Amino acid sequence: MTPALRRPDRPVRPRRRVGVRLWLGLAFAGVGIVTGASVYAFVSGSSEESAQERSVEITVGRTVTLADELGEFNRGASESVLEESRSEDFVAWAFDRNGRVTTPPAVLGVDLADVKRRGEAIRAALRGGRVVREKPADVTVVSVPVFRNGEIAGAVLTRATTPPEVRGALQAVEEDRLTALAIAVGIAVLLGLIVASLFTVRLKRLAASAGQLAEGRLDIPLPARGRDEIGDLGRALDSMRAALRETFRVLSSERDRLSAILHALSEAVMVVSKHGAVRFSNPAAAPLIGPDGAPIEALGPWLRRAAQRGKASSDALRVGERVYALQARELAAEDAVLLVVRDRTEELRKEVAEREFISNAAHELRNPIAGISGTIEVLRAGAKDDPDALEHFLVRLNEDADRISRLTHSLLTLARIEAVGESEAEVVDISLAAREAVQALVTPERVQVQLDVEPGAFAEGDPALVRQILICLLTNAYKNTRPQGTVTLRARVGGSAPPTPPAGGGRPSPESDVFIEVSDTGTGIPREEWDRIFERFYRGRNSLEEEGFGLGLSIAQSMVEVMGGEIGVQSEVGKGSTFWVRLPGAKTAPTPVA
Repeated sequence: MTPALRRPDRPVRPRRRVGVRLWLGLAFAGVGIVTGASVYAFVSGSSEESAQERSVEITVGRTVTLADELGEFNRGASESVLEESRSEDFVAWAFDRNGRVTTPPAVLGVDLADVKRRGEAIRAALRGGRVVREKPADVTVVSVPVFRNGEIAGAVLTRATTPPEVRGALQAVEEDRLTALAIAVGIAVLLGLIVASLFTVRLKRLAASAGQLAEGRLDIPLPARGRDEIGDLGRALDSMRAALRETFRVLSSERDRLSAILHALSEAVMVVSKHGAVRFSNPAAAPLIGPDGAPIEALGPWLRRAAQRGKASSDALRVGERVYALQARELAAEDAVLLVVRDRTEELRKEVAEREFISNAAHELRNPIAGISGTIEVLRAGAKDDPDALEHFLVRLNEDADRISRLTHSLLTLARIEAVGESEAEVVDISLAAREAVQALVTPERVQVQLDVEPGAFAEGDPALVRQILICLLTNAYKNTRPQGTVTLRARVGGSAPPTPPAGGGRPSPESDVFIEVSDTGTGIPREEWDRIFERFYRGRNSLEEEGFGLGLSIAQSMVEVMGGEIGVQSEVGKGSTFWVRLPGAKTAPTPVA
């Protein structure tokens, strides 16, 4: 299964980041500018209005003062008074009782004809009224009556502009207002940046703490100072951190427990995507994953079937020399398939071995039972009356009964070893056990026995089992050694590895392990039979043994494995065989038993 091709996503350009400090600074600056401009406009308008009112008041006052002075003097003196009162921003014209002008119409470049509605103003003044008229360009026209001896003797018309002093003062005030506006804006921007910095520093701390949360650093408390909204946010984030830490602790514990369970399983567990990639697998699944990281080809049809139908199963999937039971189920939420594979090879081998064991045991029991039945029938037929025949058949009955007894004892021993399993180990003196095993057997005629046991060879195990193993190996060697041959029992501590590894490969041999070898100069065992001689009821084709059940070496192997050791053989046809046993060496040296 080939993963589907996907068009690579276009790279996303990161947007330029604008800090909150800048945004808040600009906001405060905007507020300062709007506020300053509003104040500036209000103050400027009121100042100009006040200056204009003040200018009108000054003009009215000067006009009234001029009218009073004209009423005190005669016409000749009036000319000098008018001349003294005139200036660039203040000109005056005098009128008699009939409304005729008594002064030159043009005064300091200002023509009386340019004053609009002058007649209306003069008539109002001659009636005793006062006219004050403001015109554009800061021009004020005032007309007042002139009283002499309590009667209206004429009128005065003045035209005035804003005095230079007032204009200068207004300009100075305008400049001061602009300066104040600039200072206010600067202060607003500075305060905005300070306040923004205070906010952003706290926000940056929260952002850094949130980054630590994203990295999985849940043991560092978050800063949660202050009673404002940022403090509330910090406390909420810290509560979330504590809850996440507890949740992750529980999830981590569950994950470790699940991982330990999956790693301890002998079944292979895999999660395979529908594109063929292995997302998860436990160590037991390693033989089912190819060098490319995908499941082996034999699993492909079952994965596709599970993806299409939702599930698939098989009890006899053969891969090479192994047989597997398979269960596959679709994981729709993950777009994948869960695969559980169990190796049934050893299970099937045990089933076959058990069937063969029962068949062989029945066969071995059938022969002596048939002999006993036949002998009994012969005796009943009249052979019991013949002393010689009776003695002959009684010997045969005894042999068959002994054969059944020995077979039953061997089967019970084998079953008992498998049922009991490993027991508490003792320190066994291999030298003592070897001597007792040799003494327990009758050495065949013209067969020499040699002992070569290294001093200090102590093993951990059961003394009775060790003696029984040695007796079994010596018995096997005696039966397969011709006269003039030699049987040698050797034992050593550490040294080189065994001559041949046991089935399954074995484990590395520590220096303290004890190696026992029983060698003979018998017929030897063909290489193709080395892996079978430890099977139950198996007897080699070239064996000199005429009696026996093929259980001795199988029982010896079970005894060795119960004590945590290994057993193997090395042989050459025509030259003899060497059976070796490795047992764990004793860690201490108390008083040994055997």
